[in-house]
Amino acid sequence: MKFLKLLGSWQFWVSIILAIVIFFGLLQGTFLWLNAYTNHGVQVEVPNLNNLTLDQAVVKLEDNDLEYEIDTSKYDPKYKSYQILDIYPLIGSHVKKGRRIFIRANAKTWKPVTVPNVIGKYKYLAFSQLDLVGLKVTDTIYEPSLATNTVLKLLYKGKEVQPGLTLPRFSPLTIVLAKSLAKNVSVPNFIGLNEETAKKLITENLFSIGNITYDDPAKTENNRVYYQVPAPSFIYDQGQPIDLYLSDKPLNSLREKIRELDQTFNIHKYSDSLNSVNYSHDISNSSNHHQNIPSSNETTNTTNNSSNIQENSAQPVHLPKDDAPKKPKRVILE
Repeated sequence: MKFLKLLGSWQFWVSIILAIVIFFGLLQGTFLWLNAYTNHGVQVEVPNLNNLTLDQAVVKLEDNDLEYEIDTSKYDPKYKSYQILDIYPLIGSHVKKGRRIFIRANAKTWKPVTVPNVIGKYKYLAFSQLDLVGLKVTDTIYEPSLATNTVLKLLYKGKEVQPGLTLPRFSPLTIVLAKSLAKNVSVPNFIGLNEETAKKLITENLFSIGNITYDDPAKTENNRVYYQVPAPSFIYDQGQPIDLYLSDKPLNSLREKIRELDQTFNIHKYSDSLNSVNYSHDISNSSNHHQNIPSSNETTNTTNNSSNIQENSAQPVHLPKDDAPKKPKRVILE
């Protein structure tokens, strides 16, 4: 009864009508707001960007209230730098204001490439990897080394380049390859050199460092080479070891030991190593001067000459500058 009575009251129907009016009012207002917010029905035409530079195309899009996204990741030498290649949506399409236009343009030039790590790799594998990234080998140089036909280093414009460095695409490179070591090479003279210098020169001349023997094992500093095996000027193959004998004593006190080593190693090419090598280097710690050491085949004609030699053994004799013994020359083998 109450429900029927409620249906019969005018207040009920007024409330229903008012609710319907408010609902449709809100719905219509929402659609009007959406049309204004999304620019419904307001469209612009995608302009013709052909034959424009990239900068001109960007200005034209901004004038038409259009956003843009540009891709210049690839370079094609058939087209000009930054030439527009593709546009999406297509030219003439109608889009809303603020729509993003995608542009693919030619890059300015080739992107730099990273030098791969081909050091120590076989030459054909190295050539393939360099070509794959876009680097060209235009010249090949060979240097003696144990690892034949492997890459020793890469050169760009005459300077060594390290793996990981970026270079322009198609950069010309010079590749340095290892060739087999030389045979029948004359051994350089290391007599009189300190240990560090002698080892460095042995390596630079592509020999290996053999046994290092100290005259006094307790004293390994301030030593100089007084004997080497093989002897200087001995014909030897690269890659073979060279043994060094070092001492901090003056050479005149090592003469007997040098002769003993000659006998031990059967040095018969020369009658005496003291004659075959310039042994006038003073390897004493206390003196930087050279001593004039007489050779073993010198004969003393008079008693005065014998006494002079003994005096020379006890006290250094300074040589004139013109007669001063020269430092052993470094021999570089190509």
